[in-house]
Amino acid sequence: MAISVFSNAVFSGSFLVLISLTSPVLSSVAALLTIFLVATVDWLFRGKSLSAATILGGLVISGAFFLLAWSTWREMNEEEERTGRKKDDDDEAVYSESEFEEGDV
Repeated sequence: MAISVFSNAVFSGSFLVLISLTSPVLSSVAALLTIFLVATVDWLFRGKSLSAATILGGLVISGAFFLLAWSTWREMNEEEERTGRKKDDDDEAVYSESEFEEGDV
């Protein structure tokens, strides 16, 4: 029981962090990967066989996740090229000294 509560807390916390760092859609598709992950772990450690439907579903979910991740990455790169600023730049780097008058600094 305790391991179940701990695992749920880790998953929920990780899911919320993932939502804050990416998007809800990407996070939800990534959460679907846990279904295939659990089936794979059952196969590896418990010897339960994977059905054709499980393998096909896992491949479809994995493909959807990678397509969505690639699309998100491409969109972020296009945004960086359009604005000329990376998302991790400091706010101070956004303003050049020419934008300030001497009295403002």
